[in-house]
Amino acid sequence: MKILSLMAVLSFSFVIEAKTQVKQDKKVDAKCFVELVGGGETITFWNISSKKLSSLSKSITGRKVMVANSKQKVKIYQSHECVLLKNNFSGSRAKAVDAKTAR
Repeated sequence: MKILSLMAVLSFSFVIEAKTQVKQDKKVDAKCFVELVGGGETITFWNISSKKLSSLSKSITGRKVMVANSKQKVKIYQSHECVLLKNNFSGSRAKAVDAKTAR
């Protein structure tokens, strides 16, 4: 009987731990200051897992995104900086482009 009680308590604790880990992996909104192939700089917006924010800058290089006043997607040449949507960029050029970007 003691073994059965112990197994029930242990299995219950694993279920609670698994639910906690799922809630911690929530999605966040981020923005990145990028340079496009063919010239030009823009701000791109992403909805990603909070765990992937630190590697977002490297992972979006080479992806195609829509830009204003164009019907075609343009490839990202280089990503300079990615931050949470509510945060400010650290670079002056990124701040200037962000100020001009429509939301």
